[in-house]
Amino acid sequence: MKKLLLISLLSVPAFASSNIANNFSYIGIGFQSAKYSSEALSPYFNDKYSNGEKKTLGGLYIDVNANLVDKVFFDGYADFATRISSDVDTWKAGLGYAFYSTPTLSVPASCGWVNYHAERDSKSYSEGAGYCKVGVKTQIANHWLLDATYQHEFLDKSKDTLGIKNVFQFGRVFGLVAGFKYAERIESEITYQLGMQFSFH
Repeated sequence: MKKLLLISLLSVPAFASSNIANNFSYIGIGFQSAKYSSEALSPYFNDKYSNGEKKTLGGLYIDVNANLVDKVFFDGYADFATRISSDVDTWKAGLGYAFYSTPTLSVPASCGWVNYHAERDSKSYSEGAGYCKVGVKTQIANHWLLDATYQHEFLDKSKDTLGIKNVFQFGRVFGLVAGFKYAERIESEITYQLGMQFSFH
């Protein structure tokens, strides 16, 4: 009985130490692979480039959140994707608020500005617009956080993105990330991400 009680007491801190659903201060970095359907790259190049077949671009990403006060947080993100002669870079910055927040479940939303910069054959194109995002972060198992999001970007040709990010957490600081995004603009875009996340409190 004493051994059972001791094991139970030791397991509680171990479980709690991996609950980060209400943590909005972290830095994530990693690799991404983005697959664009036929014609999906066209709006990024101001309709002056037409990809007649699927194109896959690879690059790096950085995902930055910072809790500012109470349930208000900074929402930041940047990436680049390249394929020899073509590049599509993204950055966004905004403010968010957690409408519901517990150690195992939170419902955050954020709005801000997103910008795209594309280059091909020494020509560059840039565009920006406002965006809004809402999501659910839930601790579905010990050491496993699921972050599901929906984002709408108010571009001339608007973009909708559904995202799933799995964070396999080891303690309160370090985690491994496996993410997936499905976006629709004029055609579908699918992105896979693998990386690391460092949480701060």
